[in-house]
Amino acid sequence: MRIQRKVGILLSVATLSLGVVGCSGSNNNDNATNTATNDTTKTNNAAATNNTATNNAAATNTEEKPLGTVSDLKITAFNWGWDNADPAKDIVLPELTKRLGLNNLTYDVLKTGSYGDVVQKLQLWASTGGSDWPDFVAVGADGKTKLILNTMGESGKLEDLTPWLDKYPNVKKAVEKLLPFSTNPHDGKLYSIPQNFSNMQAYAIDQPTIWIRKDWLDKVNLGYPKTIDEFYNALKAFKEQIKDVNGQPVVPYSAFGENFRNMINVFFPPGQNNGTGWWYTDADGKAARSDVSQPDNLIRALTFYNKLYKEGLIEEESFSLKQGQIDEKGNQGRIGAVHGAYWEQANPYTDSMKKTDPNAKFVGVQLYDPTIASGPSLPQFRLEAWSLWAVKAGLPEEEVNTFFKTLDYVLSEEGTILTKYGLEGQQWERNADGKIVDTKAFFDETQGDWNKRAHLGIDVYSFIPNYEALIKNQAPSGYEMRDDMIETWKNLGSKFPTEYITDPQRYVDPGDVENKVTVGESDRYKQLVAKSITAKNPDDIKKLVEDWGKNARALGYDKVVEERTEAAKSINLESLK
Repeated sequence: MRIQRKVGILLSVATLSLGVVGCSGSNNNDNATNTATNDTTKTNNAAATNNTATNNAAATNTEEKPLGTVSDLKITAFNWGWDNADPAKDIVLPELTKRLGLNNLTYDVLKTGSYGDVVQKLQLWASTGGSDWPDFVAVGADGKTKLILNTMGESGKLEDLTPWLDKYPNVKKAVEKLLPFSTNPHDGKLYSIPQNFSNMQAYAIDQPTIWIRKDWLDKVNLGYPKTIDEFYNALKAFKEQIKDVNGQPVVPYSAFGENFRNMINVFFPPGQNNGTGWWYTDADGKAARSDVSQPDNLIRALTFYNKLYKEGLIEEESFSLKQGQIDEKGNQGRIGAVHGAYWEQANPYTDSMKKTDPNAKFVGVQLYDPTIASGPSLPQFRLEAWSLWAVKAGLPEEEVNTFFKTLDYVLSEEGTILTKYGLEGQQWERNADGKIVDTKAFFDETQGDWNKRAHLGIDVYSFIPNYEALIKNQAPSGYEMRDDMIETWKNLGSKFPTEYITDPQRYVDPGDVENKVTVGESDRYKQLVAKSITAKNPDDIKKLVEDWGKNARALGYDKVVEERTEAAKSINLESLK
C-alpha cells in the first residue's frame, strides 16, 4: 500500500540522503566513533553558540531546572546495501561532534541483507523483552515496524516522545504534520517520531504518465499526446513510419517487464488505481479496491492493452522481459515510449542516445481517458514518513536530552548545511546567486556520486531534514536544468504536486486480515493482466475480470473492507487541510 519513494528537486544526492539514517549504515564503518577536540574553550564556546542559534527549548518553563546533557552519545541505524562514511575520510562527524560539545558521538551501524531482515531483527529484540534494544535507533516506517514499536511502547519498553517534542519545538514543528500517522491509536502516545519524510514543496513530479520520444513525434508530424487515443495514434505512427533503428525493429511502447510498469491507472478516476489496484474510500464511506469494485474500468484498460499487443505496439515478450533487456533497447534508441521515474529510464536513455543522435530525447506527458475525465490530472502528493526514531524507555533524562539536542542542531540551518554539504571552502561554496554548489575540487573528486560523497560523511548524518533550509540554500541540480525535464514540467503544467492525498484509505496500513487474505495476490493479478492482454477476444477479457472479482470476494475481500473501513476511522488528516 505504499507509494514509490520519489527523488526530488533538492539535488539527487541531497534528496537520497534524507533517508540514509532511517535506512542507513555502512559498508566501511560499523562503529564510527569520533572524539572532539580537547580544546575546552572552543568546545564550550561552540556548544553555547549552537544552543542559541538553534532555539533549543529544553527549558521552556522558567520554573523548571534546565536538563543536563551527557558527553557521550550513541545512535544506531540499519544498512542493507549502500556506502557510508569512511572513518579515514569522514569530515562531518568530527565537526558535528565538536559543534555539539560532545566528547564522543558514535554512529553504530547494523548491517542486514534486506529490510525484511531489519523487521526480523526488531521482532527478535521485542521477543526478548527489549533488553537488546538500542538506546536511540532509526528504523523503517512500514506497518509491521510501527506495530512492533507501538507494542513495545505499550509494554513500557519504549519512551513516549510527546513530552520531548514539547521541550523541543523546532523538532516538533518539523514533524508535526506527520504525528497523526505515528501516534499509537490505542493510547494516543508517540513511541516513535518521523526521521525522514516527504515534503510537497521539495519534491518535483518525477513520474508522468509516460515518457515519449519527442524527436520521433517530430518525425511523424504529431504533437504531444494528451488522450489515450492520441497516444495510440502516436504508437501506430512510430511502428509504421520509424520502423527500425540501425537495422533493428523499433519498440513503439515498452510496457510491463519484470517491474510491471503500465498505465492501467489512467482508466480509473484519479487516485483510485496505481496499475495494480488501490484502496480508496467509496461513495458510501467504505473501503474499496478498484480492481474489484470497478470491473468495467479494468476491462477497458485491459482491452486497450490487448489491442496494443495484437497490433505489435508492445512486445510479445512484454511480461518476461528483464529490466536489463529493456534498458539495452532504450539505450540503443529503439523504444518510443516508456514508464518510470526520470532517473530510471528516461534521462539515462536520452543521454545514451545523444551520443549518436543529438536530437533524441524522451519528454514526459500526462495522459487521460475521456471516458472518465475531462483532462489530465497531476499526481497528488502523499505525506509520509520513510523512517522513524524510537527511544528506549528508562534512559537517564540527560541522555535523552542530548539526543534531542542533536536532532535540534541538525535541524538548524547551520547543522543542515554541515550534514548535507560538508565544510565551506572544502566541499561547498556559494555561487553568484548565493546558492550552495560543490567546489570544483569536490565535484571532480566525487562527480556527484552519492556513495563517494558519503565516504566523507556528506548526507550520512542528516538525522532529520530541514526542508526550508535546503530549499533556501540549494542551487538547482543538474537534472532540473535539463531541457527534457523543463519541457516535461511545462507539459504537466506544474513542476510540483499541488494537492495532498486526503483519502484516509491511502494512509491505512494492511491489517492482520488483509495480510492473510492477500498472500500471493500480486502474482495472481499479474497473471490476470497477462492472460487478458493476450486473450483472443473481448468476451475472454470480460470473463477473466469477472472471475477475478468473484475469487477476490471468495478469499475474504469483504472482510478486508470491514477491517480497512474501521481502521480509517483512526486516520487523522486535519494536518493536511
